Order: sequence, then structure tokens, then C-alpha cells
Amino acid sequence: MPVIIRPTEDKDHAAVHQLLTERWTAPDIMLGGKMYDASRLPGYVAYDGDDLVGLVTLIKTDDEWEILTLDSINRWGGVGSQLLDAVVTEARANNLTRLTVRTSNDNLDAFRFYQRRGFRFERIGQGVIDREREQKPGIPLRGDYGIEIRDEILFARAL
Repeated sequence: MPVIIRPTEDKDHAAVHQLLTERWTAPDIMLGGKMYDASRLPGYVAYDGDDLVGLVTLIKTDDEWEILTLDSINRWGGVGSQLLDAVVTEARANNLTRLTVRTSNDNLDAFRFYQRRGFRFERIGQGVIDREREQKPGIPLRGDYGIEIRDEILFARAL
């Protein structure tokens, strides 16, 4: 059975909330000094039967969209790419010319994922995550590959 990708609906909230809690420790995600409840944001879900296997959440403005979270339960299975493709298709249909995403400096897998899909480094926010940690102490000090988490990297893709 193929994975089904569709826009997030109200009926998905419990499963989305659970996935964000498991993957991000809570649905509350800080970005740009502002806290977002990612479980209430628009986006896309990926279901394999009754199982939620992927999610992308978006912060939408009139000028551009920013990916807040992108998760695939089974890494390297193509679900993340399918979710991103759905976002790009909708963004283009809305005449947007740009899509952005931010990640922490330790997330080398995200660096690879986004660059392979047309995103480019745009800005490094030195010490951004150090400052966010003051407001959200649950942000770990070290991340993937034992790298100290301190900075935020902005990627952008022209559409």
C-alpha cells in the first residue's frame, strides 16, 4: 500500500501532537524568538494505512512559506521528499517565489537533505540557539554526531 500524502486536517491533531512530542519533545517549537504550536499549523501528513509516518508543518505568510518541522519516521524511505514536493507544488500554485527552512548547526543530515533538493545556505544566525535555550531549557546542548548546538542555519529555495 502506498503512502498517502495529504493536507493536515483537524482529525489529524492527536496523531500530529504525538509525533511532534516524540520527535521534538513537545509541539511547541521556537523560531525567531517566537513560540509556535506546530500541531496547529498548516502542513501535510503522510499515512501508511492508519499510521502517521511523516509530517511537515509550515509558517505561511503572503510573501513566503517557512518549513517549521519536517519528519519522516522511516528515514531514507522517500516520505520526506514526498512531503517537500507537496509543499513546493502548493507554494508554486500560490505564486510564491521562495521557500525557507532553518535548522541547527549540528543537523548535518538536514544540510544534505535540503541541499540535494535545491535549497542554498542563506544565513548563519550565530548563537541563536544558545539564546533560545535560555527561554526553552529543554533544548539539548549537543545533537547529532556529538556536535554542540549553538547556531541556526537558514536555507532558502527559489521556486
